Amino acid sequence: VVSGGPVAGANITVYGPNGMVASTRTDDSGHFLVALRTLSASIKVIAQGGSYPEEATGVTEPSGTLSGIFPYQEGATLNVSLTPYTTAMESLAEFLITQGLTPSLAGAKADSEFIDWLGFDVVNTQPLLLSQVMNGQSLDSGLRYGLLIAALSQWANSEGSKTTTDLTAALTADLQSDGLLNGQGSQGPLFLGSLPLSSNTYRRALATALIQAAAAQVPGTPAALPGSNAAAITAYAESLAQASTPLFGTTPPASFANTPLSLNLSTLPPWVHGSLVVSGSITDPYSLGANVTLAIDGQLQQTIVANPNFAFELNTIALSDGQHTLSIAAQDAAGEQAVVNASLGIDNSPPKACVSVYEPLTSSLVVAGYWQDVAGVVAATLDGSPAQITAAGTWYGVLTTVASGPLVLTLTDAAGNTQTFTWAVSPQSNPAPCS
Repeated sequence: VVSGGPVAGANITVYGPNGMVASTRTDDSGHFLVALRTLSASIKVIAQGGSYPEEATGVTEPSGTLSGIFPYQEGATLNVSLTPYTTAMESLAEFLITQGLTPSLAGAKADSEFIDWLGFDVVNTQPLLLSQVMNGQSLDSGLRYGLLIAALSQWANSEGSKTTTDLTAALTADLQSDGLLNGQGSQGPLFLGSLPLSSNTYRRALATALIQAAAAQVPGTPAALPGSNAAAITAYAESLAQASTPLFGTTPPASFANTPLSLNLSTLPPWVHGSLVVSGSITDPYSLGANVTLAIDGQLQQTIVANPNFAFELNTIALSDGQHTLSIAAQDAAGEQAVVNASLGIDNSPPKACVSVYEPLTSSLVVAGYWQDVAGVVAATLDGSPAQITAAGTWYGVLTTVASGPLVLTLTDAAGNTQTFTWAVSPQSNPAPCS
């Protein structure tokens, strides 16, 4: 018996054609064993109560009612699994019986519709719980079943305090109403928490949750993204989202993960010096985190995890002055990738300057010279008053009186470096000119 994890302490009741034929309880691992005395027939098995560890959180939660209808052959051993999926399928069969189908036809039709959606028969498949997966395991029906159970837990947990039991109740209520997974219950629209349910919600949310559940596994293991079955897992999720089984009525499936992983980089200044924070965020189609790398001029610098934001602390002192190419790349566990390239000017050297002209005017004194800087000088003051700079690499200013004492020039470049120059002058001597 499995809800969002193995259900311990559940009361098991088995019904044959003529009523109850056996009862027992599950052990701590969710297993039970019971001897039957009944003819070959369809039997109904019901599990009530007990508790289970929620796959997505590890928190122990109370279980509700899980059930299933299974073909029993007299004298043979029958392995059954009661899960949210067998419970939902039974609800569909019960609805079909109210529409005039015989129990056998209703069961066969319900089984067929779930096979069309899930890709395997939940009645005759034993789920392989993710904790039981061994190295070398392929993505067979058992592992897919286990991932689907983990996906229900992941989906329920993503809607706040909801549990797999809550989601199971929504599934059965939906199917009991009209035989469709369309979000319409007997009392009106159905919700999981604040999420309105619909045909596309079921398909897309389960597929996304399966990707998330796989991404939460130990990297490299058979049930994980990335791992040996990574391509098959993402393809399976796609098939779940794109299913067009009658289970969803006539609503066509919406495109799944049609928005690729995107990477958003905060605006960088054209020139910097010292320390710099390179930050941004990712938008992932599966709501996964992503590994984000920062490379400068093709050389890897740092790797961090974005979920969804990221920030690199970069010390530019170790880099040469001049223009550099930054490459920020993101990749999520499902293999989705995004890259953003940006140009960044680094200048950790202050401006250089000299005086080339020191000439009196009629009532003032013009002072001019050259500047040199990688980023370019953007501001200047001469003896405390604003001076002018030109793109041609010169600066100039006008003094109303002949300086007596030091001549002080301050230059600031585009990277924020500031340098002050002092030249000794007097009415009798000019500063040393540029060499």
